[in-house]
Amino acid sequence: MDDFETLDLALFGLWAEQPRFGETVRMEDLRLADAVRGVLLETKSAEGMRSDGEELRRLLNEMTVEMRAQFSTFRKLRATAEALLDGGDEAAQKLARADVKAATDAMSLIVRTLEKVDALQRQLARDRELEAERQAEEGGYEDAVREVERLIEERARERFESWKCEGRADGGEPGGPGGDRPQPPDTG
Repeated sequence: MDDFETLDLALFGLWAEQPRFGETVRMEDLRLADAVRGVLLETKSAEGMRSDGEELRRLLNEMTVEMRAQFSTFRKLRATAEALLDGGDEAAQKLARADVKAATDAMSLIVRTLEKVDALQRQLARDRELEAERQAEEGGYEDAVREVERLIEERARERFESWKCEGRADGGEPGGPGGDRPQPPDTG
């Protein structure tokens, strides 16, 4: 048994527009999940609205689906050819060995290509993340400063209103003329 027998193609999955790491989407109703996968949605009207990055993500996902299907086909071809190695004449065995080698080479190429697609998808996700951070930082500092100033002003008004309601707003400051008398220092 070789690595291709135990290779789990689920490792090369489709990438969502916004990755959700650590979250697994599970459908409880498997018949409903199969029915939903079979529904074709009209997407032509939305095609002009996709960014280049989104188009690349979709293309890479389509390539992943196609390559996974091809890998499964070559795996079956190789298994069939390996079964012919044991029986038959010399010419059939030679042809079967060539088929096994060709299928193995094709499977190896598919895995390397899937690894490249995966690397491109990861880079695309990193680029999207960096772009989102860059956009958040642009003007973000000034917005934060304005928000803090607004909160300070709001709190100052609240305290002033509270101060007025306590009867201290007769024209003076606390401890000054018209305000509370100063308290002697605590000498204890």
